[in-house]
Amino acid sequence: MKVTNKSRKIIAINGEPLLPGTDMELPESFQDHPSIIDYLKKGILVDSEKAAASSAGNGISDFERAKIAEEAVSRYKEEQAAIAAAQAEKEAEIKAVQSMKKPELLTKAAGMGLEVKDDDTVEILKEKILAALDK
Repeated sequence: MKVTNKSRKIIAINGEPLLPGTDMELPESFQDHPSIIDYLKKGILVDSEKAAASSAGNGISDFERAKIAEEAVSRYKEEQAAIAAAQAEKEAEIKAVQSMKKPELLTKAAGMGLEVKDDDTVEILKEKILAALDK
C-alpha cells in the first residue's frame, strides 16, 4: 500500500521519516498496524491509490492548500502593515500641521498647490491643508 502524509508534521514509519506531502510504500506487515489504521481514519495518512481514484479531477492536495493559505495570510499581514505605516505617516503629518505657524502653513499650502489668500487666518489655512490631506 502506498500512503501519502497529508498532515503538516513529519511522521516516522518503521524508522523512516515521512515528510508532509510525500509518499511511502508500506510493507504488507504495516497495513494492519493500529497506528497506521488510526492515521488513515483521521486523514493524516491517505491511501494514494484510493485517493487518486476518488479525486481524479481535484488537482490540489491538502498540503498545497495549506501552503496557499499560509501565503495568503502572509500577503494580508504585509498589506495591513503597509496600511498601518501609511496611516501613521498621515497622522504624523496632521500633527505637524497642527503645530505649524502661519509662515510654515503658507509654504505647506503653496507646496500642495492650494489656493491661499493673504488674509487667510492660521485656522483657515489649517482647515484647507487638513481637507487636502483627507482626500
